[in-house]
Amino acid sequence: MTILTPQAPPQRKETWLDRLEREVQTHPGVNHLLLSRLATGPYTRRDYRVFGLQHVALVGFFTRYMELLLLRAPSSTEKLWLAKVLVAEYGEGSDGDDHETLYRRFLAAAGAHEAEMDATPLCPEVWAFVREHLRITSQEPFLVGLGALGPGHEWAIPKMFAHIIPGLIRAGFSAEERLYFDLHTEQDIDHGAWMTEVLSLLVTSDEGREQVRRGARLSLEARYRFWTGVEREIVAWRQPVSMDAARAGLHVGGAVRASAQSVASPGDRRALNATVQDFRLGAPR
Repeated sequence: MTILTPQAPPQRKETWLDRLEREVQTHPGVNHLLLSRLATGPYTRRDYRVFGLQHVALVGFFTRYMELLLLRAPSSTEKLWLAKVLVAEYGEGSDGDDHETLYRRFLAAAGAHEAEMDATPLCPEVWAFVREHLRITSQEPFLVGLGALGPGHEWAIPKMFAHIIPGLIRAGFSAEERLYFDLHTEQDIDHGAWMTEVLSLLVTSDEGREQVRRGARLSLEARYRFWTGVEREIVAWRQPVSMDAARAGLHVGGAVRASAQSVASPGDRRALNATVQDFRLGAPR
């Protein structure tokens, strides 16, 4: 009798998309120390209020980047993918509430007043993040923009939010109050699968692959700087005396002093919104 030995299934050959996804998942912008602290630390609703009043600007402007890139899509295939993502961003799957509306619900649960959501000074890294993505989606080659909004966002956000959500639960936010984060994670997993399909079909040259990778890296580098700015705002809220001392030069530690530099805000969300509107009209500030 011949005994048949089970054969291991052949391993799938690694693709450029596999390598890019691994690069995204291991990038410092996706694994910022602030995210690890949120996942495990004793952060409160008041801490998340400080966090959210900075982060909300990114939520509100994401559709602007998508719309800019949609206008530049070279074929209906790219337009279809971007349109599918935009439909979700506009409120599909959340009873018609777009993502910004859900985020404002979260901010209210964190104790933020409606006026604060637009009038809180934004740290320079928020402005820099928005300006960089406006530039990428309007001035860089289309595939660079697709890399920024696809792998740079849709592949990155589920992992980043996987750190944030446990902290929100620990701080006492209900499922309804944190719906933005839970829903966005689910949607971006789907969007990431769409992106993999689109990129595998459309990007066939080394030049195109490098453009996608460049876009993802540009976005993630801006993301890393953004998280650093948000962390500085939280530290200033939690430890105002220590921050004041560091700014006055009373702490000699380089890391402490570097994180505590007095940084002037370029303006609040209303000012940033006006800048974005000017950009869309062809008169960037």
